[in-house]
Amino acid sequence: MSFILSRDEMRDADSRTAMELHVPSAVLMERAALLTAGRVIKRLDDISGKKPYGKKVLIACGPGNNGGDGFACGRILMERDIFVEFLFVGQEEKMSPLEREQYLSVRALKEDAVFFGSIPVIDHDVIVDAVFGISLSRKVEGEFAGIIERINDGKKQGAFVISIDIPSGIDADSALVQGVAVHADETVSCGFLKPGNVLFPGALYNGELIEGNIGITEKSLKQRPRISCLEDREIRLPDRKADSNKGSYGKVLIAAGSERIAGAAILSAKAALRTGCGMVMVLTHEKNRISIQTTLPEALVTTYDESSFSGEKSGQTSLFDSVAKNIEDIVKEAVSWSSVIAAGPGIGTDTDSERLLKAILDNAGSRPLVLDADALNIISNNTELLSGVSAETVITPHLMEMSRLTGIPVREVKTHIMDIASDFASGYHLSVVLKDSRTVTAFSNKDIVINLNGNNGMATAGSGDVLTGIIASLIGQGVDTERAAALGVALHGRAGDRAMKERGAHGMTATDIIENIG
Repeated sequence: MSFILSRDEMRDADSRTAMELHVPSAVLMERAALLTAGRVIKRLDDISGKKPYGKKVLIACGPGNNGGDGFACGRILMERDIFVEFLFVGQEEKMSPLEREQYLSVRALKEDAVFFGSIPVIDHDVIVDAVFGISLSRKVEGEFAGIIERINDGKKQGAFVISIDIPSGIDADSALVQGVAVHADETVSCGFLKPGNVLFPGALYNGELIEGNIGITEKSLKQRPRISCLEDREIRLPDRKADSNKGSYGKVLIAAGSERIAGAAILSAKAALRTGCGMVMVLTHEKNRISIQTTLPEALVTTYDESSFSGEKSGQTSLFDSVAKNIEDIVKEAVSWSSVIAAGPGIGTDTDSERLLKAILDNAGSRPLVLDADALNIISNNTELLSGVSAETVITPHLMEMSRLTGIPVREVKTHIMDIASDFASGYHLSVVLKDSRTVTAFSNKDIVINLNGNNGMATAGSGDVLTGIIASLIGQGVDTERAAALGVALHGRAGDRAMKERGAHGMTATDIIENIG
């Protein structure tokens, strides 16, 4: 796991590094400056020979330690005979003590290098944004908004923009744009990533995100941060034993697909098998039987039809001759076969569908549940259905489904995605996979995992059904339910990235994602 720190957590880590690990704040600032200066020099080297005249760097500094990073970066560049100009925005008396030392150092090298408030012409090759950093928590106005707009104008004219820590104008905690924000070509994150670096819309302003170690490490943390992300090396399928059989890897029951809607069931079941579970049974409408058995002969199929909801019983006892049996009996037999249950994709939301879902929830016992799509739409009309579930549960709503579950408008769900997912997970004692461009997985203890892979080609029909199958399959193979939720999202995203390389964003389908699970 890699940790993602909030504004307050980052400030505390900075302070603890100085006070308890005895790495002075001035040293941390110098290391951040060296890291940024290295990125500036790399960019200047990239354009070397392409420009017949001298290269110029502009560093925009605000009042605070982020501005101090900027002054220190510029001093290092000046010491290498690179032409640097500084623009200070704000009131000089509000400079932090560390920033003032760096400012005075720059003035000692070249007294007229610093402009206050404005600069006549921005015609620089590289612009370093050191205006706010993580400190911003309110709307950008006045001269600060003006300089951000000028930085963006400089970019339009060909300057390469590097932001220190986070683009100025982005809230480090919420990732919201506070009125106006720098559109960086590159962002140098000093220490740990912040939510504003990885959540949208803030992530759109980073450009390339460069993570750098300046001396603030996990030893600087007072306690384990709430927010994290999986590292690439962790995103892998569960190990398989040499001495094993299909029973070793779980029996996944997937309740999916209503009359004439076989696709959702096929996608979920195929994804579960591709992810490695031993066996899959699809519980679906009888009219889907031929489609599923033809497309996915590896899956078992048990079905119901309209007569299953009539209250009549046929007296049949075989799991595979389920039509005309009472729906509760059909569900009870299917559930007793399984080790994990996924329910919802394409089952519909009518009275019969609600009865089907209730039978699943009533009979699940201790078997883990993965609930998606129509299961969540049914629950949104009666959230008491969730309250009665004792099994470990994962729900996988998209923004609209989460809006229905909570009564919170979609726009607010999107802009407060971590808080809303976390509150729901805590309130109902389950795991919430809240799907968006940056999917957030929240747990009952309020910990959060943000997924960093995936792409916009995955915004395609059936993609969510695939995710349901992946998560259920991981649980079936013995992966802890919470870990399966976060890992399933990451495996899904990685499969989507592989499919992107093969098909491109426009041509990608849910089947392409399945074919790239691994």
